[in-house]
Amino acid sequence: MSCHDMIRELAAAAGRGEASRLGSEFARFIARIAPEESCGVILGVYLACAVLEDSHTCLVLDPDVLSTAAEAKGICLKDARAVIKDIREAGVVGRPGDLKPLILDGNRLYLHRYWRYEQRIAGRLLALAGIRSRPSDELAAVELVKQFFPRCPARPDWQKIAVFNALYRNLLVISGGPGTGKTRTITAVMAVLLAASEKKDLIIAMCAPTGKAAARLTESVAEAIPEFGLPAGIVERMPVKAHTIHRLLGAGLKPGVFRFNRETSLPHDVVIVDEVSMVDLPMMVHLLDALHEHAKLVLLGDRDQLASVEAGSVLRDICAGSGSFSYSHDFVERAGKIGEKIEPEISGSNSAEGRSTELRDCIIVLGHSYRFSEGTGIAELASAVNRGRFTEVSEILGNRRFPRVRFISAAKTDLPALLESEVSGFIRELPASESQQQALKKMGDFRILCGLKRGYTGVEYINRHIAAHFFQAMEGHGRGLYRGLPVIINRNDYMLGLYNGDTGIAWPDETGRLRIWFDAGENGLRCFSPARLPTFDPAWSITVHRSQGSEFSKVLFVLPSEKTAMPGRELLYTAITRARDEIIIWGTWRDLEACVVNRTRRNSGLGAILWESAG
Repeated sequence: MSCHDMIRELAAAAGRGEASRLGSEFARFIARIAPEESCGVILGVYLACAVLEDSHTCLVLDPDVLSTAAEAKGICLKDARAVIKDIREAGVVGRPGDLKPLILDGNRLYLHRYWRYEQRIAGRLLALAGIRSRPSDELAAVELVKQFFPRCPARPDWQKIAVFNALYRNLLVISGGPGTGKTRTITAVMAVLLAASEKKDLIIAMCAPTGKAAARLTESVAEAIPEFGLPAGIVERMPVKAHTIHRLLGAGLKPGVFRFNRETSLPHDVVIVDEVSMVDLPMMVHLLDALHEHAKLVLLGDRDQLASVEAGSVLRDICAGSGSFSYSHDFVERAGKIGEKIEPEISGSNSAEGRSTELRDCIIVLGHSYRFSEGTGIAELASAVNRGRFTEVSEILGNRRFPRVRFISAAKTDLPALLESEVSGFIRELPASESQQQALKKMGDFRILCGLKRGYTGVEYINRHIAAHFFQAMEGHGRGLYRGLPVIINRNDYMLGLYNGDTGIAWPDETGRLRIWFDAGENGLRCFSPARLPTFDPAWSITVHRSQGSEFSKVLFVLPSEKTAMPGRELLYTAITRARDEIIIWGTWRDLEACVVNRTRRNSGLGAILWESAG
């Protein structure tokens, strides 16, 4: 096949939605500016773009990986080694530092922009990790931290260590699962930094990737502040509201253009980012570009959760190599000052020749969870999934000690029967609530989570099925709105103060007209005409991605099929850890095993750059 024919076929496939439109257009562009390049090079160009749609930042030039990537895009690659040879010799492919459309760095082929993204992120993070500071009154800081954390069931107390470490580092990365105390820790970090700062007008910003996550961070910090008995002077200087990253940076009408950038820095002395696992590569670049040179950066998240929808897995890459390095002698000594002894096996001195690095000293993992109800089995199940132990997962699901952790086989119970047996009670109770306040509160009791948006096991099918089978007779059903319908907002509306991921409920006002009601915290409830809202969807069922950061008393997780998706343990782990008291998993044992044993892998060079440079 000639290059011209291949490009024409790719364009036709893209038009049918069967191929990457971006990849097709870029391949056509390269063929036009470099007509001498072989079909192998043009194919490599196409795949380097297409893998971005699968959230990879680069195309790995390994024969097996390349063949798999091509097959996933419906392309039969007969000689992967020949294609790799052509790519390595191509004139449009440069090496690091070259000004070429594509960059080959080792065996990773990038679009130039994404290579620059990774370099800029790694460079700034390593620079931040290398900046040390020290409180002017260390003894006072020690006493304050001890006062905040007098005793802890977990030893060593990593929350306490993280707070003290924030005084000495301009980069702090805190990873921990649900309920490990990340918000409490960051509240203490802010209080200690304010108390220890010689700068009386220290400015702290809190932000998160989505409006929902930002609102939740605001509420959680407000709830945590009273625990510490802070002086009024400290409380008054604490940030009262978290923003989306977009809003903090001053997003304009043009995508990717922000008021604060490399030329105009943010005024904040400390920037705290929650739910970092949801932050993609380009957004992290924009955030790091906007920090002023002396600012502290604190990143919070769960490295084991699903990564961002877009390209990259920034938090996982940052934490990736930490297990191969030791905490430094200085780090261990500092922990001792606040009464925390780090044993050799914990500090990492037995790992990788006992090497230490500045970046390792900036990363702390919280392991003790306070969220899950005692004896439910949820913590045990999440741990087994995270370690990829399918036999252990099966034993937990079949253990009578854990009646609130269940697996329902699709071979014995089909999806409609499952919804009738497990969901119908909640579905009927919600519209029967005495008020919209009560209904909104009940929404936190239960949620159906799916790995997919479309298909038989997807969100759209389940929401349609519930509407058709449980609400057909209700007033408003024909318009898609009826009393008791949970809804989820799909995009930010700063004018209305509503954000992507916010959930509300359809409920009549005093005149009988259906409105969409939202919980406004201390301000009570807010309601809007459905016509005024940004786009929204029913929310009986939502995707696991959209549930990140939320928790529910009970969760029903509908497993995606291997035939329709490539499931991974991060998806299953995230779904399980949304449940506080009870988790039900529905699907086939084969699909469950696929979820447990397969780890979602995103091809990226960020982790290698960070840790090879660090070592």
